[in-house]
Amino acid sequence: MLDVGAVVLAGGEGRRFGSNKLLVDVDGRPLLWWVLEAVSHLDRVVVVGKYYREIIAAFPSEVAIYNPRYSEGMSSSVKLGLNFFARKEAILFVPGDMPLLRRDTVNRILSATSPECDAVVPVHEGTRGNPVLIMKRLFPELLLISGDVGARNVINRHKACYVECGREVIIDVDYPTDLSSFRQPA
Repeated sequence: MLDVGAVVLAGGEGRRFGSNKLLVDVDGRPLLWWVLEAVSHLDRVVVVGKYYREIIAAFPSEVAIYNPRYSEGMSSSVKLGLNFFARKEAILFVPGDMPLLRRDTVNRILSATSPECDAVVPVHEGTRGNPVLIMKRLFPELLLISGDVGARNVINRHKACYVECGREVIIDVDYPTDLSSFRQPA
C-alpha cells in the first residue's frame, strides 16, 4: 500500500464567495467537514490562511498549518503541504470546498496508481477534477510553482493516469449560489 498524505487546501480568501465558505452549512455540517470526512482514513493536514482562526476553532482535532502567504495564491499552500509530507510516497491534494467528495471516490483515485503514473487525476465525462494524487518524484518540480496555480501545469508535463469518477470530482463551491446546486445524498 502506498504511503499517502492528504493536503486539504483551505487557505483561500473566499473572494468569489464573499466570506469564509468552508464553514457554511451543508446539510447540517460545515462544508469543510465533508472533505475531512472523505479523507479521514489518511494522514492529513489542513492548510489554512485568511480564516485560520475560525477553521482551527471549528476543527480543533485536525492538524493545521497556517499559511501566512495565502494571498500569494494556491501555490504557497501546495508548497507547505509538500514540505509537511516530504517523506510520503505520494500526496493527495484536496480542495476544501468539495462537499460531494466521499471516501469511496478517494479510494478509487488511490487504487488507480501504477508504477508508470506520475499523478492520478479523476475525470468525470471528460472533465478533469479533484482531488489529485501526486507521486513523490514530482515534489521537487511542484516546489517551483508560484502564484494562484496548483499542480496542473506540472502534471501536464508528465505521465498522468486518469480514473473515471462521479460528478463529485468536478463539483466545488465558488459562489453562494453554488450551494443550491446540490444536496448531500441521503
